[in-house]
Amino acid sequence: MRLTPKKVTCKCGHSFISDRDRSWCKKCAGAVYYHDKDKNKETLNHIYVTSVIVAVMGFLTYVFVELIAHPLLML
Repeated sequence: MRLTPKKVTCKCGHSFISDRDRSWCKKCAGAVYYHDKDKNKETLNHIYVTSVIVAVMGFLTYVFVELIAHPLLML
């Protein structure tokens, strides 16, 4: 989706003209967003995915301890 060209600045300080929702900085290879709200959505998405992965790993650890490790220690 093409937007009107706009000057955007990366966290590293590199500025360039972008006409897309998300572009990539040529200096640091970081994502640069046309709208600030898209940056916030991406941050919340990373937090959500990380928390789901941690929850699944915690559940699998709990199942392993309760169903496998604990009965083996009782022998």
